[in-house]
Amino acid sequence: MSITFSLIAMCLLGLTHFINGLVSEHYPPIRIALYTHIGGFIIGLACALALSNWHIEAILWGTLAGAGSALGALLLYRGLSIAPFGIVVPVSAVSMVMISLGLSLIFLSEQLNIWIWMGVVTALPAIWLTAGGKAIRQVLGQRKAGVGLILGLSAGVGFALQLHFLGQIPPQATFYGIALCMLSGGLCLLPFCSRKSSNRKRFAFFATAAGGISALGLTLYALSREGQLAIVSIMIVSMYPLIPVIFGSMMRKEAISNTSKIGIGLSIVATMLIVAGTH
Repeated sequence: MSITFSLIAMCLLGLTHFINGLVSEHYPPIRIALYTHIGGFIIGLACALALSNWHIEAILWGTLAGAGSALGALLLYRGLSIAPFGIVVPVSAVSMVMISLGLSLIFLSEQLNIWIWMGVVTALPAIWLTAGGKAIRQVLGQRKAGVGLILGLSAGVGFALQLHFLGQIPPQATFYGIALCMLSGGLCLLPFCSRKSSNRKRFAFFATAAGGISALGLTLYALSREGQLAIVSIMIVSMYPLIPVIFGSMMRKEAISNTSKIGIGLSIVATMLIVAGTH
């Protein structure tokens, strides 16, 4: 059952980015991020009330995690509105894992082992190949690829902060932490949203649904860790970029070069190696 939870969580998290990536072509990224957090809070709170216990520390760490989540979501969906799925999603995923590693080294005094070093060494060429395998100056000179690379890397910073702060919440209050994270993220984004009403309400619905799917995926991921080694759950869930990259590129009819395919594959390998070493 734990393996099944992990696989479903991976699909749900990937589906979130797939849905919102498509919506980003028609709807402002900041509104997508806002409604995603609203949907995530609704489902997250329901899961917390049913499955979790309250702890006062969930307020502090959940609030801080929400700020990181808001930043990551806004930059990710901005990137997906401009650049191909095959660049933005894998780059953001690798960036998230590597920055999370750095935060653990700095604040938690965790030590590097051979698995982590292998992941770091693999991640650097993975990002380069995903962006096309060209000189950095040349990549940045291409509007879509350059902006997608920068926004993907920056989104990883926000998501890394989210994961780091959620990791400080006592295990028995994890689901409350997820709900408060989504609430805090929505409140951070709300002041920056235009008050001008939009008649494209169906896109707001899709973004809200995607947020609920994301919260459900995080909940299943947390549940999957209770019945098996944590590394098994993490390794499976870390492959979530496959969903938006494959299906998103198909829907947009984006051609993925062989170089980028190698980079995407190496990105997933690098992520799996690093999470293997940290658990």
